[in-house]
Amino acid sequence: MKKSKMFVASMFCVSLLCGATTTMAEKKESGPVIADEPMWNVAPPPTNYNPILKEQLDKENAQDKNTFRVAANPIIVLDPGHGGTDPGAVGNGIKEKDIVLDIAKRSRDYLIANYPATVYMTRSTDTTVSLESRTAYANSVGANFFVSMHINSYSTSTPNGLETYHYYGSTNGSRLATSTYNKLKSSYSTLRGVKEAGFYVLKYTNMPATLGETGFISNATDAANLATTTFRQNLATQYAQGMHEYWWGF
Repeated sequence: MKKSKMFVASMFCVSLLCGATTTMAEKKESGPVIADEPMWNVAPPPTNYNPILKEQLDKENAQDKNTFRVAANPIIVLDPGHGGTDPGAVGNGIKEKDIVLDIAKRSRDYLIANYPATVYMTRSTDTTVSLESRTAYANSVGANFFVSMHINSYSTSTPNGLETYHYYGSTNGSRLATSTYNKLKSSYSTLRGVKEAGFYVLKYTNMPATLGETGFISNATDAANLATTTFRQNLATQYAQGMHEYWWGF
């Protein structure tokens, strides 16, 4: 009789723990603070998303060129957010889609000119590209890593500064997000940190991925900086140098 009661009690505790775990997972997937990018559940995953491959690549050592798929010359996919009918954030006379496209193209040119890398872009003009198409494209070219470029916004003009993101618990995603953040931060006085998020492009890319929010278009100072070609070129160079540090280790 005592054993029976103990068994029932233990099963009750297990059920409580399972329920708590489920609740925590759901809460975690609900996403982070200010950045308002599409989450993992807004659209179905691309057909070539491979969660087993994603887990494998997340544990690879980028500096060990003898491991599977790791090569001295990486394949990089740059993802300028939004585009076409989707302007992204708009404020202080500029549009996110235009700013990030310019930064991405400058970063691509810097990468090609300075490093032995193959660089693709999910868009190179002002066109509409779906989330599924962005991730499917990166997966199809066998990218070694993926960098999505965005500009933040908020309902008030006070928030400002830099933040980068990686998917929840991603080891190499965290390394990539940290490497780009550490290079970009010299352009900002407000540093918001490296964060986790359940953004679609971070979850459904097979390879390690990061998403950068380089300033707030809703903040007058950040927007004024982003409106200048010099500042955008600096960000493009810093992005590229962060990628170099992630892949080559210096």
